[in-house]
Amino acid sequence: MMLQAVNLTKRFGRVVALRNVSFEADAGRVAIIGQNGSGKSTLLSIMFGALRPTEGVLRVDGYEPYKLRERASKDMSIVFERPTFDISVRVRDVYEVLSGYGDSDCLSFFWEGLGVRDFRNTALPDLSSGEKQLVQLMQAFCRESRLKILDEPFSHVDVRHVGLIGDYILRRGFSVVFTTHVPEEAEWLGEYFVMLRDGEVVWHGGLSDLEREGVYEVYLRGEPPEGVEVLAKFGYVAIVRSDYDELVELVRRGRVRGFRRLGVRRYF
Repeated sequence: MMLQAVNLTKRFGRVVALRNVSFEADAGRVAIIGQNGSGKSTLLSIMFGALRPTEGVLRVDGYEPYKLRERASKDMSIVFERPTFDISVRVRDVYEVLSGYGDSDCLSFFWEGLGVRDFRNTALPDLSSGEKQLVQLMQAFCRESRLKILDEPFSHVDVRHVGLIGDYILRRGFSVVFTTHVPEEAEWLGEYFVMLRDGEVVWHGGLSDLEREGVYEVYLRGEPPEGVEVLAKFGYVAIVRSDYDELVELVRRGRVRGFRRLGVRRYF
């Protein structure tokens, strides 16, 4: 999957939701990361063709989805952060429709593995928020489509189901673009990352780019050890630039309690 944004800008009246967003991602799983109001949902809406940019271009595998909406609707399955269902069909009706053309392994995973079957007789508007999200995820993943576009897909899902769904995405090798405000979630599922803040790109890159930066979160026993470049310090936690082997040696000598690679949280 190739995503390319060139000077992408979207205005709603005087409000600029996206400003000169540019990146190029050649990856199977792309994470769009940022807090509420950063422009994540606007970027996804342009990506699946619901919005047109005010300026600039966004291409998905070489075409602009907002210009070819019929093609985009066939290529992409969408999951919204707050699903709403206005039709009073039952969950089992959705399952039966999907059974006619959907991915049987995927349907079994959601129906049996995640327990969607347990609320099969409930009408869609009567579902809880978590149940609605599971049904929406089922239709997006089990429908045959090349790309799954997911806006905060786990926002209403309990942590056990989040783990199962994430592992399933990785196992099946789905092509996904997803938004999240949880850095750890992004690093777990993402291969390429686009960090947004106030509608602008703060950083973008892949896992290898993060690893080359050599930035770690270190858990101190007191003051930071001499010779370590400290970028920031918060009580007994320091953000440092260092070599992995050097930090291992500091742990061995009891100078620090432990450490972990900081990853995308550095920019968050």
